[in-house]
Amino acid sequence: MSLQSERYFVVNHSNSTEDRRPISALERVFTSTDENLEVISHLLEKHSMMTLYHLREDILNVRDLKSLNVFRRLSIYKEINSVLLIHIMKSMKSVTLTLWRQISAYYELLKTMECLSLGIMTSVHLTNVEPDQYLLATFQNYHMSMLEHLQTTLQYLHLEKMVDDIRVVEQILDNYQQSNIPALMENNNGMPFTAEDLILYNKELHKQMDQLKIVQLRLWTAVKETVRQDVWSARQTLAVGIFILIVVVLASPVLVLLLRHIVHTIETFARSIDISTQKLMAEKQKSDLLLSRMLPLPVLRRLRAQRTVPAEAFDAVTIFFSDIVGFTNISATSTPMEVINMLNMLYKLFDEKIMQYNVYKVETIGDAYMVVSGLPQRNGNRHASEIADMSLSLMRSLEGAKVPHRPQELLRVRAGVNTGPCVAGVVGTTMPRYCLFGDTINTASRMESTGEPMKIHISYTTKKALDEIGNYEMEPRGRLDVAGKGSMETFWLLGKVGGIQNESPRCLRLHDYDQNLLELIIKS
Repeated sequence: MSLQSERYFVVNHSNSTEDRRPISALERVFTSTDENLEVISHLLEKHSMMTLYHLREDILNVRDLKSLNVFRRLSIYKEINSVLLIHIMKSMKSVTLTLWRQISAYYELLKTMECLSLGIMTSVHLTNVEPDQYLLATFQNYHMSMLEHLQTTLQYLHLEKMVDDIRVVEQILDNYQQSNIPALMENNNGMPFTAEDLILYNKELHKQMDQLKIVQLRLWTAVKETVRQDVWSARQTLAVGIFILIVVVLASPVLVLLLRHIVHTIETFARSIDISTQKLMAEKQKSDLLLSRMLPLPVLRRLRAQRTVPAEAFDAVTIFFSDIVGFTNISATSTPMEVINMLNMLYKLFDEKIMQYNVYKVETIGDAYMVVSGLPQRNGNRHASEIADMSLSLMRSLEGAKVPHRPQELLRVRAGVNTGPCVAGVVGTTMPRYCLFGDTINTASRMESTGEPMKIHISYTTKKALDEIGNYEMEPRGRLDVAGKGSMETFWLLGKVGGIQNESPRCLRLHDYDQNLLELIIKS
């Protein structure tokens, strides 16, 4: 506003026809403007201020002002006002919606007053000089810009519902539309209006400027009130935040203690869960161990996954049966504990031996010991050689063995082997067993019962399977009348060329644990 007032005084001073122009009023205006510009001097460039000072000096010292071309040099005021308006818009980055609308209205109002001031300056100049097309176009552009900014200001005032200011702005717009100057400015050929029209219109513009100053003051008061409310709201928010921070700081020791208690409780609970898990895993290992004694491990896995395991047919397996020669007489003349001790010694020896081969111990019934190879996991044609090697190893381990409670009596066994197809599956639910069915099992049992002590009696199918593998020594026994089978050609398995290796190559073993360790786990 100070710059606009100074510009108005400068225009009037430069267009005055008096020989002696009073300069004291101008000096007071310059001083007032400098005081207001001192606050925002950091925003203005030094070049702009020097241009303003040079203009002032020329106006105060030169008597023939028309020679200075003052009108064109007055653009410095517009330049400084533009800097201030841009600063206002840059200051609107972080404001509330209401404050943003009010500042926007204030900005548009300042632009309106700037254009109106420029229009007044131009109209004053037109009354004292010969008009040309440039001056008329400039005069028209100022008024068109003033109307655009004034209409934008009116829109913001409607949003803020400032009724009194809306009424003033609307009245200014109506007065401008009713005047004849807009119609005259549509034709800019020559001078379409007289100097008297400009003087009357200039007075009307001064009146509108005074009204807009009142609107400016009210709008600025509204802006300050909104800022005060926003600051108060921000202070309340800050106070609440400080209060919450104080509460948190005061309560933090209690929270830390509670957190430590919770962490300790969780750690205790986690340790108890870990101990329980270890105990559970130990019990599970015991149960798995016992179940693996009843069922093959692959079958046990499928049983857990499917709950039921269908019976499975195998095209070729080899079955081994053995029993103790004279076991009935030994049992009749021995105590039960002596019989159990003898069987335990024998079966422990057999169990340790068969662990070295790809075989599965099916069951023991009394003195009978049954082993199979080729199921539940198929091993190609190696089932016959696995059983043959195991049988030779078992017979060799019993050479010179005696009955524990009868040192003078040798412990001898018969062994029978047969190869052929069979069906295997899990039978029962309370105490499920993995059982084998088929004529191959019956024939293997007949090979054992018709054999001789410390010899391995094999069928023709087993002999044929071993011939395909090779390196086994066999001799024919001749034809033999077998109960339930008729006449059969059988053979004795004598040995293996090159001897028997301590451990045969094999696929996955059923359970590769040390026997003593298993007993300790079960007993614990």
